[in-house]
Amino acid sequence: MTYGHDRTARFPETSWGLVVATGSGAGDALAELCVRYWMPIYASLRRQGFASAEAEDLVQGFFLHLIEQGTVARAERERGRFRNFMLGALRRFLGSESERERALKRGSDCHFVPFDAATMESLLPVTDESALSLDLQFDREWARTLIDNAVGTLREQHVREGDGELFDALRACLDPGAGVPTYVELARRLGRSEGAVKTAVHRLRRRFRDVLRREVACTVAAADEVEAELAHLRDVLSTGPAST
Repeated sequence: MTYGHDRTARFPETSWGLVVATGSGAGDALAELCVRYWMPIYASLRRQGFASAEAEDLVQGFFLHLIEQGTVARAERERGRFRNFMLGALRRFLGSESERERALKRGSDCHFVPFDAATMESLLPVTDESALSLDLQFDREWARTLIDNAVGTLREQHVREGDGELFDALRACLDPGAGVPTYVELARRLGRSEGAVKTAVHRLRRRFRDVLRREVACTVAAADEVEAELAHLRDVLSTGPAST
């Protein structure tokens, strides 16, 4: 199997379903978990002060630890949000000096996810978040991963519909306060009326919200938890160091 580190890789139909599959001895499911969830782990380790090479070894060791200890297979969906399960497992792993040392000693001997240092570092937030707690660092990166997944899914949909160029032109409209071009500029670029562009942006944002909700729904135990999880992720993205 070929593994990737594309941050826009989609979450499975349900992350808890993937966990159940690992409990049945499905090696592909284990590999899928590693591929899909490495970025929040790696980014949190880097923000904790680990060098890139150390963080890489610890990520690989963390996933190997989950498999060897049967932690993933024993996880119960009824316990709630998959984000909390992964964060709790990471905290316990970091709290075990023997497990950390074992991961670092193994180094490149255990590779579940191929790493490219330049790519990894380019995906990290440009702001200094070293003062944030591990919990907040992890939750922020989890939120970013979900958002990136939703954006990637939405682009795939537009490409299939023959509207990839339209999506790329309007992509910045999904980022509040990120230097979004005016409707006049977009209309000129796309050769459409300003009214048509406004309608397209409205539809894009609505579709993005729907896709993001589906992404979040994959990581919670029940449908009635989606809104609360979305609210939490919005909060962690807006929380500064002084709040920790």
